[in-house]
Amino acid sequence: MDGVTGSLRRETALYAVAATINGLVVLAFLPFMSRALSAAQAGEVGSLRTLSDIVAGIAVLGLPSGVLKFWQDGVTSRKALLARSALLPLATSIALGLLLLAFGEKVSSLLRLSSPGILVHGYLLGAGAALVQVLLTPHRAEGRAWAYLAIQAVRGLASVAMLAILLGTSFPRVPAFMFSRWAPTLAAAAAALVLAIPLAKGGGRRPSSLMRFSLPLVPAGLALLILSSADMVMLRAMSPDLRQSGYYEWALSACMALTPFTAGFGMAWQRHIFRAREERGTLGELGRGSMQFVVLTLWAACLLALASPEIVRLVGGEPFLPAARVIPLLAGANAVYALYLVSQTGPLLSGQTSWIAFVTIAGAGANIAFNARLIPLYGASGAAIATLGSNLFMAGSLFWAGRKAFPVSPPVILVMMLAPAALGPVAGLGAGPRIAVAALWSGVSIWLIRALGRDGA
Repeated sequence: MDGVTGSLRRETALYAVAATINGLVVLAFLPFMSRALSAAQAGEVGSLRTLSDIVAGIAVLGLPSGVLKFWQDGVTSRKALLARSALLPLATSIALGLLLLAFGEKVSSLLRLSSPGILVHGYLLGAGAALVQVLLTPHRAEGRAWAYLAIQAVRGLASVAMLAILLGTSFPRVPAFMFSRWAPTLAAAAAALVLAIPLAKGGGRRPSSLMRFSLPLVPAGLALLILSSADMVMLRAMSPDLRQSGYYEWALSACMALTPFTAGFGMAWQRHIFRAREERGTLGELGRGSMQFVVLTLWAACLLALASPEIVRLVGGEPFLPAARVIPLLAGANAVYALYLVSQTGPLLSGQTSWIAFVTIAGAGANIAFNARLIPLYGASGAAIATLGSNLFMAGSLFWAGRKAFPVSPPVILVMMLAPAALGPVAGLGAGPRIAVAALWSGVSIWLIRALGRDGA
């Protein structure tokens, strides 16, 4: 497994370092959030972050997968591909900005914000995030994970520095948390474009079928937006206690510790499966590598969930203690999302991107239904349960849909899906049992990772 799987591991490691830095940035925000904001204000920051996710998810237009595919085909003009990578998300962001300008009052009322003008911070972060995501794709297609790492590292470190400076002035608290994120993000997008220009060499045909490949992924992206944003929006709209949204945002930020595993692997995975589909035996190696990644993510999620009471008590203090009940559920949802990333492999290889859209839209509908039922009963914990359940449905469905192009073992997948669902109840045990479970699962994880590394596993 030293060939393509070794390349996958190297690139995953570099992307994981970049994601680690970004995750540490969000984690570094937690002490500032705990001390500078009330739980209700933290919920307002979460609402603006959700708005940015919506803007980014729409403006990205499903382009990263398409750019990865066409950048490597040898016949598409890379100059034209890079131009569209910059102009399409920019034009979409402008259109979304005009819509937000027209309906800002209603959006602000729905999210129960302190002022409609504060929406601009969420919008700018979303537009910048979309541009960064698309404009870094040529670097991913070239295997230049180091460039991705450098840009994201500078962006993250600049965010923390700006937040520390702003909180030491009279700058409004909630806008400070957003400004310190969107300003470095826009700068990172500009840097990604400048560094990608030398890569766009040679002629070729225009990527006329780019959107034909990418557009079916847009509904899936929009459905993922619903999955990621419905929890916060419905918490703000339905819960009489605005602190619930603050607990959810705090727990979600804590679970960013898992981002290096999911984001790092997701950045590297698609490039390798598109390269490997014609090479005999390579997909088998990649399949074992993907299961190693899932086991590692589940192990990290387990440790985070079991330590959640101590983490919240140490970092958040008494005002955010209810977030300890939410972290294990969201950690489990993150582990299942790792499976979801792998589950898309079959439909992507067979060109059935419409299946991804269909399943993700169904998952989004289930998420809304779960939230409507569970938030009135359990608040932030109910929203987290809704996310976990929706991710389980999507991962299982896509593995079944892509079983011919990328066959997997149903018993193994079933175990990988049930284990994250058990994190919530297990995290409620006493300190002794939690330590014992952590030690046991650590041993099992090490054994599984080694077993999957052997040829023929």
